[in-house]
Amino acid sequence: MQLPSNPTAGRKRSVSRRHQPSAASTVSSQLDRPYIFAFLALLVIYMMVTLLTYEKLSRKQDDHTETTEGQEQQLEGVAQAQQVGNGNNSSNQRRGKQDSGSSSSSSSSLASASIINTKTADYLQHHSFPLHVTAADSEWINHPGLEWVSNPSHIPNNLPRKVFVPKFWSDVYASYYNQTKSVREFLGNGKRVMTPQEAALIGSYSSVSQDGSDGDGGGMLETIYCSVASYRDYECTPTVQDIYERAKYPERIRVAVIDQSISGTDEPCLTPPKPCAEDPEQVLCKYRHLMDYYHLDAQLAVGPVFARHLAHRLYRGEYYAMQVDSHVRFTEHWDVNIIQQWKSAKNEYAVLTTYLSDINGRIAPRTHAGLSPSRPIMCNSDFEGSGDMRHLRHGQQPEGAAGIHGQPTLEPFWAAGFSFARGHFVIQVPYDQYLPMVFQGEEISIGLRGFTYGYDYYAPEEGVCFHIYAAMDKSHRRNKVPMFWENTNVYTGAGMAAMKRLNSIIGMARVNYPESQWPQQDKEQYGLGSVRTTDKFFNTFGIHIKEQKIEQHLCRFVGKPMMKVFLPALRSDRMGIDYSQINFEYVDEDAKRQQEQQQQQAKQ
Repeated sequence: MQLPSNPTAGRKRSVSRRHQPSAASTVSSQLDRPYIFAFLALLVIYMMVTLLTYEKLSRKQDDHTETTEGQEQQLEGVAQAQQVGNGNNSSNQRRGKQDSGSSSSSSSSLASASIINTKTADYLQHHSFPLHVTAADSEWINHPGLEWVSNPSHIPNNLPRKVFVPKFWSDVYASYYNQTKSVREFLGNGKRVMTPQEAALIGSYSSVSQDGSDGDGGGMLETIYCSVASYRDYECTPTVQDIYERAKYPERIRVAVIDQSISGTDEPCLTPPKPCAEDPEQVLCKYRHLMDYYHLDAQLAVGPVFARHLAHRLYRGEYYAMQVDSHVRFTEHWDVNIIQQWKSAKNEYAVLTTYLSDINGRIAPRTHAGLSPSRPIMCNSDFEGSGDMRHLRHGQQPEGAAGIHGQPTLEPFWAAGFSFARGHFVIQVPYDQYLPMVFQGEEISIGLRGFTYGYDYYAPEEGVCFHIYAAMDKSHRRNKVPMFWENTNVYTGAGMAAMKRLNSIIGMARVNYPESQWPQQDKEQYGLGSVRTTDKFFNTFGIHIKEQKIEQHLCRFVGKPMMKVFLPALRSDRMGIDYSQINFEYVDEDAKRQQEQQQQQAKQ
């Protein structure tokens, strides 16, 4: 793993030596000899202190270099964030790659070295793809699942209490945006709507140019960050392969895999069919310099929220950010298609998101074209669970061809299985680090937080990828894929504390839980924005928190009726929908009529 070069490393401070007049000619005529000796003694002491200080600074620089090298070894040996499967990839060798286990390609290392000399966001955008995580921009954190277990005796003695993880890109590169802490400050930290100028400075470009056939007039490619979180899933490798194989411009895409698996038992994700030395033109070898791989021992896996939190930490300033499951297949030229769909919303705050349809009969075997215009739309949700574990869960969604053409369709809810947005979405609304053993509940957490930051959710007009839930020829095998729940015995109690945190932060808690019962760290970073209120969301979409009930049949409104009411409130500068201009509150008309009839009957 190559670290960004530091132009100040080893640089010696120049000590200018000015000509000093003779002490005998200048001082002895005015002072007695004892004062002369005292002056000379002070001069000698000053020179010694100066030399010692320089030596100390030099030693500190050397220590820093040694420490960085040591951290890099920890990253590779402990967190295993290094890339795998490079072998003797001749394609990578041609790029000057020296370490087959490094998570940085030579091109990214050169980019990292050059951008240090010009710390501006504009320069970062055009000279920093691909960036990869290094030891220097990583840190140790406490494992979130081990702090709130109810029975510590169930924790294996060899289970690490800390994990070595990447720092957020927004923290590492804050100085490029004239900020001291995070790029989030530059974007307003959710306290206000971003300006178009601020949003435009987020997102890198690939040096590969478009051919102009897509209606964009050619030019540099906007990059795509795609995160894939996998738990012991044999479909992870073919999913990543398909991402690159089906893209029109694979050079614009950087994939980060969070591989939660058992070393020696599960085949690592990104393992090519053949060694790269034998066939360097394999997709997983040819584009290996555009991939990041983070391995987490399966025993440390505590559900999709923490896995995807790690994935958000691997984001490195790409223009778009996409999230998919680890068992997905794509249509031909999906990258061009989904970007065109996002742009057709004409909304900087647009997030295209949906549950993915099953792959059966959806993709043509030879051309890989999409065969069905049908796609789900996120409009169906209800409360489930009991007591402290009660939460809002999105259920089975209605599926059909889009009734609106030429643009995506507004919807109230966000889906974890597929999400495509500008890169600033994952900067402003990162997955919460402190929600171990949470499965149901992740979507309302991200969705509601994103809403309060000003983001709007849309169902794509057509699907660009499909889910392998239980494909006909692999249904028996698919059902045997392990789940993170096999670790439940180790982390008993952690999920309860996490759900209390989740519901408390988004304002959906059944009661006000004492702070001693759930994690209190970083509530602002993983909390709500101020662009919109949660009450506005609940009232608009018929969600009654106190009664823990929702207005039914919301899907009847989502579609053309919702577009008619909401779209006129899209800001003229395309910076999201202004909900202060919307006075609509959804009410289930069937339930309303039934209630009125019951009231009339009671009067009679």
